[in-house]
Amino acid sequence: MRNVVAIARKDLKTYFVTPIGYLVITVFVGIMSWMFCAALFEFLKRSQAFMQFGGMSEMNVNAMVMQPVLGNMAVIFLFLVSLLTMRLLAEERKMRTLELLLTSPLHPVELVLGKFLSALLLFSIMLAVTFVYPLILMIFGGIDLKQILVGYLGVFLLGASFLSFGLFISALTENQITAGALTFGLFLFFWIISWLSGPGDSIGSQLLSYISIIDHLSNFIRGLVDTKDIVYYVSFITLGLFLTYQSIESYRWR
Repeated sequence: MRNVVAIARKDLKTYFVTPIGYLVITVFVGIMSWMFCAALFEFLKRSQAFMQFGGMSEMNVNAMVMQPVLGNMAVIFLFLVSLLTMRLLAEERKMRTLELLLTSPLHPVELVLGKFLSALLLFSIMLAVTFVYPLILMIFGGIDLKQILVGYLGVFLLGASFLSFGLFISALTENQITAGALTFGLFLFFWIISWLSGPGDSIGSQLLSYISIIDHLSNFIRGLVDTKDIVYYVSFITLGLFLTYQSIESYRWR
């Protein structure tokens, strides 16, 4: 465990030594703040209109502000997570430092977990910054904080799933740009695969819908915790880390 923490600490510092960490956080927070303000202003405009007709009880700040914000947050992570993971192992391979790590007493599992933990910590920092949005909404009252927390849990699991497979792609190449492009392409595939399901309740449609990584997020955003969604994301993360481990093991024995 000590080696895992040491690797995570080293890589987390690297994010802030280079412009990548600051760039990703700034872009993410800037875009999300604009989306939150746009959703909040739309809510305020509609609430004023409803108050004139005595229909304010029909307004739901969770549904009209936080649900769209969390959904858009997942879309932004589709682009940004590839930037977080593209250098993790690709840079080690390019600089020939991966061989040194693999010939040290460090176990490949510790290397994989340490790299994953560093990206997950940065991702968590980005996510935590946006929690100021529900705090702002508390000013207006009537928000369902439990529903928002469940939505954040879903986005966290989605991001962790992206990170695990992004780490796997990074382990396959020395080129960071290639790793980033392949990672984004893979994420997009799992995002839109349910589009092929079409109407009906056939086995094929249900399978494609289950494979789609975004379909499992909708329940979380609505405040619903379904065991099958948690199992899906945990399995997705585990598979990504396992494939990363297998890739490093293959590289070590070449």
